[in-house]
Amino acid sequence: MSDRMSIEEAYFVLELKPGASQAEIKHTYRRLVKIWHPDNFSLVQQKEEAEEKIKLINEAYNKLKSYQPTQAEHPHPTSESYQTPIARVYVSRFNAEAFYNDGVENVKLGRYKDALTDFTHAIRLNPNYTEAYKYRGYVCSVLGYEHRANSDLDKAAQLEGQLRIRENYSSSSSRRSKRSKQKSRSKFPIGRFFRWIKSLLGLNRRYR
Repeated sequence: MSDRMSIEEAYFVLELKPGASQAEIKHTYRRLVKIWHPDNFSLVQQKEEAEEKIKLINEAYNKLKSYQPTQAEHPHPTSESYQTPIARVYVSRFNAEAFYNDGVENVKLGRYKDALTDFTHAIRLNPNYTEAYKYRGYVCSVLGYEHRANSDLDKAAQLEGQLRIRENYSSSSSRRSKRSKQKSRSKFPIGRFFRWIKSLLGLNRRYR
């Protein structure tokens, strides 16, 4: 087991909150190994990436499988003020926008594999992150993962289409609502006017 990886980093690699139970650790470890097994990928670069990921997953699991978390690593269930520094770091690192921004910076620096990891984390946290899909599609294309690139760009186009539909529906509903309010406002004075006329006629009949 490597001593280079900290407990905090091990939780991060396994996508777990600090203080996770051994059952959670084992379950997540098995799930990630299935996802990142090199045999699941056909291209050489993809296999190499998966092998590196598996190494990190194994190292993280070895770090945590016999680790007993302290009481301080369990965030208080009712108040954010009781969160430990580890919990706060976890929350900040597991932020989709933060990962997205890191990915953009890595693209600018030409660190495409790091950027790919960042955008993947961002999408995992926010499955509807259109811009992250676009950027990841671009990065995949640069790295030669054409199938993944096309898939991400198609997903981005799909999300944009859904957004336009929602915006059009919302705009249409808003216009209908405004027209309805305008009609109701225009009818109200007329109705009140006729009631006033009827009341006057009633008074006139009363005094005939």
